[in-house]
Amino acid sequence: MGQAEEKPWPRYHANDVKRGGNPALTNEELHQPQPIQRSPAELAAIWSAVRTPRLLLRRLRAEDGPAMFRIHGDPATYQYSPESVHRSLASSEAMLQLCRLHWAEHGFGYWAVERARDQLVIGFGGLEQQLWHKRSVLNLYYRLTPSAWGQGYATEMARTALQLAREYLPHLPIIARIRAANLPSQQVALKVGLRRLPPEMEEPGYYIFASEPAGW
Repeated sequence: MGQAEEKPWPRYHANDVKRGGNPALTNEELHQPQPIQRSPAELAAIWSAVRTPRLLLRRLRAEDGPAMFRIHGDPATYQYSPESVHRSLASSEAMLQLCRLHWAEHGFGYWAVERARDQLVIGFGGLEQQLWHKRSVLNLYYRLTPSAWGQGYATEMARTALQLAREYLPHLPIIARIRAANLPSQQVALKVGLRRLPPEMEEPGYYIFASEPAGW
């Protein structure tokens, strides 16, 4: 089971791009009816604890650092990007802090993925708002412990995340940045309805999978 990658892109802040001021939007897009904008508190009420048939997708907690290091510090979970494996608990704690800040500002973010039958954290994943090609997007991320691979958990989590995004954040396109050699992760992206973007939109060593917003 591969993983959709997290990259230290600038996370989007609400005051970075004001309504009507995004240079990536066309005049036609600017004059389209605007979707309902929900507050972070409203989104948090929806996003903080989501149950699927086999999983609990929950908001990150301050005490999740060791679980994050157990997964992000395991070289097997970085088979396709070994240089990115976390070398210390401090690295995972730093990532956790950034992810929790995103939750505090936006009301959603990456989840801890718990297996419902035993409450074991088997991975982390979900959506974060980021800037990509000068446009606000939702970055899809998933990284699961090897014992959870091959059981459809990543697809179950990713499909749930995309369903929520399409209902509550429909104005934001969704992307997944995946290593070119990481075929299992690419299959997950395709299963949940993303498509591979043209080569000119790729990054060295990565394919980009995305939803299909206007203008792409």
